[in-house]
Parts: sequence; structure tokens; C-alpha cells
Amino acid sequence: MQFSTLCIETPILCLTTEQLNYLIMRKLVELFLVGLMLIPFLSYGQENSFNNQNRHELRLDAFDILVFPNLEVSYEYVISKYSGLGLAASFSLDDDFSEYQAFAVEPFYRQYFLNKKDYGARGLFVEGTLRFAGGENEELVGLSNIETENWFDIGVGLAIGQKWVSDNGFVFEISAGGGRYLLGESDDEGFARGGVLIGYRFF
Repeated sequence: MQFSTLCIETPILCLTTEQLNYLIMRKLVELFLVGLMLIPFLSYGQENSFNNQNRHELRLDAFDILVFPNLEVSYEYVISKYSGLGLAASFSLDDDFSEYQAFAVEPFYRQYFLNKKDYGARGLFVEGTLRFAGGENEELVGLSNIETENWFDIGVGLAIGQKWVSDNGFVFEISAGGGRYLLGESDDEGFARGGVLIGYRFF
């Protein structure tokens, strides 16, 4: 894969497509993190019956670690009994897996259904996600030479799952779904989303 060069009418600013994609990803992630910090202020008016409950949740994908191996950690802020907003980050622990994906950062939003518990944000949910991912593409050159080139892509996806939360805060979750890359930089047109996660909800 050859990266094109983008020059903007000046010798000072000259970026490759890879550099431009990285800058876009960084700005989008920064905007998401700023929005994440503003959530406590925006959710101030939520119903009083939920105000005293824990709202911060950390989860680890046990399925990814055991099968691929790939490390994925998720954070979710519980906006109300029926919704949550978070960020997942995953990193490959095996060089062979980098052909599929070396890293991914995924902001997500969840809507919970059939939730009658005051503890909130558990049960059946639907999740929409935005993925920023990178990895390696391998290309056979000639009869025996293999060239490796880095890629970066942006995708959108959807998942459905079920979450259980105990009274003392322990979390168990199962979800499945997928999405599609938009830039066409990865050899794979789509990606999988979901897993078997364990975690804890606190303050």
C-alpha cells in the first residue's frame, strides 16, 4: 500500500494520508473524552431514585484474553437506569493477531431495556459504537517475499447483549455484534464486537 501525500499550498504543511488519519483519530478521541467529562454535569437532573447509586464501571474481556490473545478494557459511565456511555480500548498480545488488529479505541453508547431494578443500567441492552483501529496488512511480493504495511481505519458497529450486576457491584456481561470499516484501509471490510466480560461498578 502506498500512502499518498497531502500538501496544502505551503512547504511547511505536508502530511501523508497515514499522518492525517492519525490526527483525525486523535481529535475525535479528545472530543469524546471531553464529552465524557461533561456527563456528570449534564446528568445532574436525573431522577433522585438513582442519584445515590454507583455510576462508574470497569470491565475486562475474558474471552479475548483466552482465545486470541487480546487485551480489552472498558469503562462505562452510567447516565441513568436506561443508558450508559463509555470507552473501550484493546491491544494485541500476539504479533500474529496484529494482521487482524493491533489496537482499537471504541467510544460507545448503550440503551438498556426491560430494566425494572433501581440499581439500573443492567439487563438487555443495544450498543452503538465508533471504532478507531490499526494493524498490519501482509502482501505477497513475488514468490516468497512478504511485505508488511501498517493500516488505520474508522468503523461503525452495533451489538446486543445482556448484563448482570450484583448488589455489591460485581458485573458479568455477554454481548455479540459487529460493524463495518469506512475507509477501506484494512484488508477486512468488517470487524467483530462483543465478548464475555467481568468487572466491577464503583462510586
